Amino acid sequence: MGRKSACLIFGILFCAGSLFVGHAQDSNYVRKNIAVLTSPEMFGRSGAHDGEYKAASFIREQLLALGAMPLGEDGFQKWTTPAHKMEGKVSMKTKSRELSPFDGYRIAPYSHSLNVDNAPVIRIDASLLLDTARMEQFIADNQSRLKKSVLYVDAVVWKNSKQISSEQVNKCLRALTFNNPFQTLAILVGVDQLPTWGLNYTDFERDFAYIYVIRSKMRKSCKTVSVHFTNQFYVKHTQNVCFSIPGTSEPDQFVVLTAHYDHLGCMGDSVIFFGAHDNASGTAAVMDFARHYSQNPPRYTTVFLLLSGEESGLKGSKYFVDHTLIPFEKIKMVINLDMFCGADEGITVVNSDGENTASFYDEMVKINEEKHYVALVKPRSNTANSDHYFFSKHCPAIFIYTMGGRYGSYHHFTDTCDRCGLNCYSNVFSLLKEAIEKL
Repeated sequence: MGRKSACLIFGILFCAGSLFVGHAQDSNYVRKNIAVLTSPEMFGRSGAHDGEYKAASFIREQLLALGAMPLGEDGFQKWTTPAHKMEGKVSMKTKSRELSPFDGYRIAPYSHSLNVDNAPVIRIDASLLLDTARMEQFIADNQSRLKKSVLYVDAVVWKNSKQISSEQVNKCLRALTFNNPFQTLAILVGVDQLPTWGLNYTDFERDFAYIYVIRSKMRKSCKTVSVHFTNQFYVKHTQNVCFSIPGTSEPDQFVVLTAHYDHLGCMGDSVIFFGAHDNASGTAAVMDFARHYSQNPPRYTTVFLLLSGEESGLKGSKYFVDHTLIPFEKIKMVINLDMFCGADEGITVVNSDGENTASFYDEMVKINEEKHYVALVKPRSNTANSDHYFFSKHCPAIFIYTMGGRYGSYHHFTDTCDRCGLNCYSNVFSLLKEAIEKL
């Protein structure tokens, strides 16, 4: 038996063996909310088809029904950001072959709209990008032709070259995502493995499309491509969802439970990123805490903060920190839940060694040693990988994510509700609830 398999089995035993503990939550409530948040009608909870607003409205309705008190404007803290949204048909053909969206090619989410049939493909040796004089001469010699064509760069051959370092390769490819000196309609990058889809760098407009394509689909006999998609650059009006339940004995002290409800939206009508693990699961868990505290009033005022804009660079949490509705000096702890399915192998606590968070982490470890809720409570130093980060500059803040278990692929359309494992959820909830009670 391998170490990972053994860890998985022990994790399942921990989860199963601890179910006798009282006050464990029913994961059916969480599953129900994950199902709604990941439904096709939410369109991946981003700007496309107002999916982000639909998700926020659903969350607000649920929290109001639980009797939580709205903060901000009827529970919404509204803000705006430049963004893109890809709606409508997406297609790409080489000769007469239709490529499979997402598995055959991935359109970068910051791409300019492109609707062109049989555009000529101009192939360049990637070394051209490293020689400014050669590149400028090439552009001057082919200027009129380039403007009607798409540029193709074979990144695989380039990266396998012993004369060019991977660092040089990555630097040149990264530069092309921001600026297209060739002024072609699009830049196609041939790869063996398509990169993860994400919303970074989508807050300014380009005048070209940037598309990753499986290299084997772009044989040398391929002289033209047809590409069709619409990607709108606009100012997105979005919102953080903010509610609270007053504390019974210390209402002027706050515990903040937060998660981001936004996700990646769509790559046109062809691909919806459902985002169950990332992060309908964390959102549903925060809603479950609201349900629990509505029936069991907390000692401290507890804030339920569901944030947008995480996928595009932690923007919602930064906006909240810059325009806070809660005095930082009154916050006992911010607990951020992100990627919360599974947990068969335990949980990781980010910022566990902070000056103002280490004692909370130690308490979680102590509780777990006594009651065996999860297989492991793993420490990790602070990093800017989720919405706790900007809070951690002002008040105690941690980020908890799960390890192991069942969930869909990261930033992939397979991250769906039916793949969301919740067999350890009740134990994780109980561990965190008891740690909060010790604050």
